[in-house]
Amino acid sequence: MNIGIDLGGSHIGVALIENGKILTKREEDIEKNTKDIKKLIIEKICKYISQILSEKEITLEDIGTLGISSPGVAKDGNIYNIVNLGIDEFKITEMLNKKINYKNIKIMNDAKCAAIAEFNYGCMKNFEDGIFLTLGTGIGGAAFIKNTLIQSKNYPGTEFGHMVICKNGKECKCGNRGCFEKYCSMKALKEEVKEQYKLKEDVTSKEIIDLIKNDIKNEKMSKIIDNYIEYLAIGIVNLVNIFEPEVIGIGGSAVYIKEILIKRLKREIITNNILFNKRDDINIQIATLGNDAGMIGAASL
Repeated sequence: MNIGIDLGGSHIGVALIENGKILTKREEDIEKNTKDIKKLIIEKICKYISQILSEKEITLEDIGTLGISSPGVAKDGNIYNIVNLGIDEFKITEMLNKKINYKNIKIMNDAKCAAIAEFNYGCMKNFEDGIFLTLGTGIGGAAFIKNTLIQSKNYPGTEFGHMVICKNGKECKCGNRGCFEKYCSMKALKEEVKEQYKLKEDVTSKEIIDLIKNDIKNEKMSKIIDNYIEYLAIGIVNLVNIFEPEVIGIGGSAVYIKEILIKRLKREIITNNILFNKRDDINIQIATLGNDAGMIGAASL
């Protein structure tokens, strides 16, 4: 049994997991503007671990790995640049060890944890080579070749969201221009819908998703989606030409418009004949593990 922790931009989830199955879990939203957000996160994690161990009548000695899924860059037991929580550096391993005296703690970026979960237990589980993309606030992802997650020595790499797909394009927070995520994150799509439909500032993500679904036959909405998919296809084709995956998994909030997205995306890629190695079809699968993917992936580290 392992423990998987999902540290999101607005929530914490902690679960006891065995062979990809959640035995029990605790989740709670967190207040971003808390004075000492790091202390709050550590306290919540420790509380939930204690509750889970007590519920199952086990101890930390029964736990193989404690894995953490987090936004930002994970390196040397620390997490850097958790933008949504305003954290530049978080020595989370050191802080947890002081509280629970548990040494086998592993950390990985949340998109990669979700990818590991989907590759081992979800939409990509029957394949050896695959690419996973999370289309959310940004774009994260991971690549697998012969059942192995690709990771470089100095940094984790596979920052698909910061692949440039448009020369001198929109400015990205990373400092570059024309990044993939500036055109193809779900945030980018929602902002385009919001602008084109002149929606109020306080419109919710759910309301925008519902509008996309309900108004897709409208010429204005169809044009927005076609433009979005054109850029999405460019990014995916670049990745396919590099990695030649058996399957492409797509997660994040894009799953809410899968009926609209997948058919158009496949048609854009195949009919335009833009792949280096030509084919009649392309295998694109939608993520199946939902919000549990981060915890499941973290527990698999």
